[in-house]
Amino acid sequence: MLEICEERNIGVVAFTDHDSLPDSKVVNILNNNRDLYTKWIIGIEVSSGWPLDLGGGPTSGLHVVGLFVDPTNRDLLTHCRKAQEARVIRMQKMVKNIRKLGFKLTENDCFKTSGGESVGRPHIVSALNFYPSNKEVYQKLIRKLKVDAKKDAVTKGLYKNLVARGEEQYPYILFLGEDSYIKGVYVDYQYYSDFDNTVKLIRKAGGLTILAHWNSCRFKMTTEYVDEVFRENRIDGAETVYGLWNFKAGKWEEQEEELKVLKNLVDKHNILHSGGADAHTVEDFDDFKNNLWFSKRTIGLTERIIKESKVDKAWSSFD
Repeated sequence: MLEICEERNIGVVAFTDHDSLPDSKVVNILNNNRDLYTKWIIGIEVSSGWPLDLGGGPTSGLHVVGLFVDPTNRDLLTHCRKAQEARVIRMQKMVKNIRKLGFKLTENDCFKTSGGESVGRPHIVSALNFYPSNKEVYQKLIRKLKVDAKKDAVTKGLYKNLVARGEEQYPYILFLGEDSYIKGVYVDYQYYSDFDNTVKLIRKAGGLTILAHWNSCRFKMTTEYVDEVFRENRIDGAETVYGLWNFKAGKWEEQEEELKVLKNLVDKHNILHSGGADAHTVEDFDDFKNNLWFSKRTIGLTERIIKESKVDKAWSSFD
């Protein structure tokens, strides 16, 4: 990973896998690479439940990034263990549901694509691509969606979104999301912590808490609500650079307006700006490198975070 970043002239990389921390072997490797051009930060991205004052409950859209966390923190490790066990159960249930639609897919396929990472929906989507016959199942579902789109506005909106966003988003729009066209396939998180307890968990591990990609939870955590969260110091900062995927989907104008709103709120309450590539693949890093207008927005972010927060830099190569 560090080599991938160095080759692309990326100055900082934060290791923030979902509900997972680097083990001692990885930490040792990182500690032996403190003098590279690419600086590193140990972190985590926790899949949080909704805030209790919004009713609580699981969601796939609310993520809290933790930066500079202690990967040996007992409570955070316990959370990760329980979350990983629950992720496997969740994946198994979704695989079973997906097979009922006519797709070819196995649990081992999903483990293979996860490559040791936290197994989740992106790995299920990748595994579906193993089998050429699954393309026809997709097309069958899309044809049905197109017909149903003539019947009501909600389904019409789903079809328009599917056409605009392309093949990468087919599974999520068709069946693998909370608000997908086909119900009963997506499975909620089986284990989660509510928003405020998630923040507390990360802070106790020495980390800074960052609201990730607001666009995925904005429908419930509205502008007014986030304004209140920031004012009450319920989180340390927010990503104000994200959403390159929406540029690729031709939806950047809408994304830019959202970022302006969030930047103004972050500045209003003098909390931390964060953001980046949200990279899961080498191709994601290439997209980040090749879109300089976007990647330039991250220049200096980490240095400002360190300066403004006075965070303990022990779990990074910045100390």
